[in-house]
Amino acid sequence: MTAPPSRPLFLHEVIDIVGHHAAEYMERSVLGFHADTADRGLELWGTWEVVGGTGRWPQVVNVWELVDGWEGWERLCRRTNLERRTNDALAAWWDEAFQRRRGGFDRLLGATLGTHTLADLAAEPVVGTLFVHELTTVRPGAGPDYLAALHEQYSPSAAEHGHALVGSFEVLLGDTEVVTVWATTLEDHVRLQRAADAARGYPSGVDPDPRLLAWRAAAEAYTVTWREELMVPCPGTPMGPPA
Repeated sequence: MTAPPSRPLFLHEVIDIVGHHAAEYMERSVLGFHADTADRGLELWGTWEVVGGTGRWPQVVNVWELVDGWEGWERLCRRTNLERRTNDALAAWWDEAFQRRRGGFDRLLGATLGTHTLADLAAEPVVGTLFVHELTTVRPGAGPDYLAALHEQYSPSAAEHGHALVGSFEVLLGDTEVVTVWATTLEDHVRLQRAADAARGYPSGVDPDPRLLAWRAAAEAYTVTWREELMVPCPGTPMGPPA
């Protein structure tokens, strides 16, 4: 019997890079990853280098879309973990990748409203030269409500400041984290920060946007901690510039 379709699932990886090898890692290890190695369980959604001054560095963030949802997750786990000792192609890829990375931290994600799947991106491309990567700790079980509120209350005003929501995810296998990803430009990100600063009463050269502060106040009903970092996409990826 064929399993019923599931909502889109994604794998989120934070990779600690050795030295100055972030670009090499993305271009050779990530873009060079063969789907057969993971039994065609995943396809690349995006790979980015974290911008120094906004987060841990040197660091790369990868997000993969799991093909066929839970069936793809099952194939991925079996081929890359349960059958790891017999997966020669994976062993060779890991040996090469570890020349450029020290390790990392993975999260299994469930997509919610506002997430652009690879099929969505093929139909209506989204390209950003800069991306905002938000990691938010929520009160236990509050993730879905927080993301729904973000989509309704914050996403429209963020869009007016040139920020397009492309990823809205619950972190599965836990109940205290969510991940959001926005496509933008450096100019638009600075413009949004200026508008938020002006709303706080600081001189910034632009008109204040009180909706930005209203959202942060509303978000406190769901969140424990929130932070964002900026990321630069690797050329040739679905939402990045041409290679």
